[in-house]
Amino acid sequence: MTTDKSYIANSVSMEQILEFEVAFPTEERLTFEQYLAGSSREMILNAAAFFLGFKNHKSKFDDNKEFLGMFFRTENNEFANQVYDRIKEFEKKGVRIGIINTYSSLRLFEYYFSKPEEPETQTQAELEVNLFKAYLALNTEFTEKQAVAFPSAQESDEELKIPMMLFCMQYPVSDKSNYDINQIWTTQMIKAIYLFQFLESHEKTKPLLAAFLNYFNCPTWQDYLKSLLPLTIPAIKNEREAHTDIVVEPGDNFKQGCAFIEKLMIQENDELDQNDFLTTRAKPFYKVKDGVYRIIFNLFVVEKIFKGVYFLLRDVNKTLPSAQKIKEIKSFYGDEFSEKILCYNVMESIYPDKCIRFSGKELENMKIVAAPDYYVRKGKNILLVESKDFLIAANKKMSFDFNVYEEEFGRVLDYEELPDGKIKSKAVMQLINNIRRVLKNEFSADTDYHYKEIFIYPVLLTHDHQYDTPGFNELIDFWFQDALLELAEEGLFIHHVKPLSVVNIDSLIYNQVGLANDIALHEILNIYHDNKKIEKQKKRNFKSQEEYDKYLEEYIQMRMSKLVPFSMFIDKYFHKRSLWKQPPLLDLVAPTLFKEEYNERRNKIESA
Repeated sequence: MTTDKSYIANSVSMEQILEFEVAFPTEERLTFEQYLAGSSREMILNAAAFFLGFKNHKSKFDDNKEFLGMFFRTENNEFANQVYDRIKEFEKKGVRIGIINTYSSLRLFEYYFSKPEEPETQTQAELEVNLFKAYLALNTEFTEKQAVAFPSAQESDEELKIPMMLFCMQYPVSDKSNYDINQIWTTQMIKAIYLFQFLESHEKTKPLLAAFLNYFNCPTWQDYLKSLLPLTIPAIKNEREAHTDIVVEPGDNFKQGCAFIEKLMIQENDELDQNDFLTTRAKPFYKVKDGVYRIIFNLFVVEKIFKGVYFLLRDVNKTLPSAQKIKEIKSFYGDEFSEKILCYNVMESIYPDKCIRFSGKELENMKIVAAPDYYVRKGKNILLVESKDFLIAANKKMSFDFNVYEEEFGRVLDYEELPDGKIKSKAVMQLINNIRRVLKNEFSADTDYHYKEIFIYPVLLTHDHQYDTPGFNELIDFWFQDALLELAEEGLFIHHVKPLSVVNIDSLIYNQVGLANDIALHEILNIYHDNKKIEKQKKRNFKSQEEYDKYLEEYIQMRMSKLVPFSMFIDKYFHKRSLWKQPPLLDLVAPTLFKEEYNERRNKIESA
């Protein structure tokens, strides 16, 4: 198995993206700007939006023959056939080749959107060939960035090398390629409803909500969502796998409809931040002509329902008078909303009865210092939950470098060394400290158990699907297991402490009915970790290098299959056993807001 090329990996298989050098091994590569000099800006933007309209799973254009047949006109058939033959020849090595990837498509769009129109000197046939070469040049640009992943992962501990190789290669792009758009839509809607209810009920946030609604010229948050939702429906449907246009119908509401979209539209004078495509995330539409707006990337549009609201609120907050401005808004948002509203409500919904449970706020009121964000004991099973709503800097996220990730995640999730030399405990160490209390029967809120009979489930509750990347859980649990050994050295009984689980709150929201009624979270965490166990490999003598290479490739594939994130595991588990049902909040609130659109989405999600 080669390790010096780019792989976009799912949980069990590897796919290499088509680089320029594979398709054109005897040709010197130019920059993508050189290939597209003298081209139509409009055509390039159309092509980029078209590529971004492909489904991220089970796209018909995953078939390279289908894609090349669609892309090239008849007069370029010979060129297309030569490319296809080279792909098939390379695939004989046992690695599937994919042409389109989200990074290259977004990069192509952003570059040409900010570029002024220039005289066209290329014919349509020439541009077709040069656009294809330019795209593969972008693929190579991506693989060159990605190349740091493998050597940097080799610097990790032995047992982390394969998980970190996979994580470092995928993490910068995983959230833009590995997702279920129906699930994203559902959980974004539910979290948005929770968020707006919070904003209108909290005295400190009422001026912020008022300014936000004024910016969008909406009387209420319900009106805001009613205006936004129709923009997300075409992003979900997308049966044609092409670019999608939003057309504002002429009439009395034409001006208002255009004004709303243009608040979410990228402008030609916008400075584009290429780090994680932050600009197009914030403004996922562009204007084609009056009343016609094109979706840049469907995922970014759907994420505007909830995820994008925080960034809009942050910008609006800057405009408020000093007396109304929320200081440290990210910290306030994480503590007051992500933890005290989302985390508390979701945990209560999945452990509704027959258990002992305390929110972090209730534990704080009991004068328990540094308590967990949520505590549940059901029988002999204890869940300790740390809720962390965090993001790392976009330029560091896009580094592909294990050393960068280890430092950033360690500082945010393990512990931080302060300037005065003191250590500030973060999620991992907070969990360890509370496990110590529980095992010593010093957790005063609940002591009615024997420490040798209980099972403890440490949970890191995340709030963004970018952490549902294979390998991430292994890194955080590695730190946790290292710290757990210190408890063993203190003489504590750690044998019933389960591995640390990274759980995306969206997976709990989406599967809350099954978790409440059919299988509890701690039970499915047991199944999940049993599935991840790796049997010890017997020592073997290999008769040849070929035999060893085959064994190594099979071993790596087996290790990869064990790196499935919890969110993916629970979704497959619930759907296979028909345990999934529509989350109740969406059933209660959404129909009154959205009527036909909601019913259409529900039918589509349930049929999926």
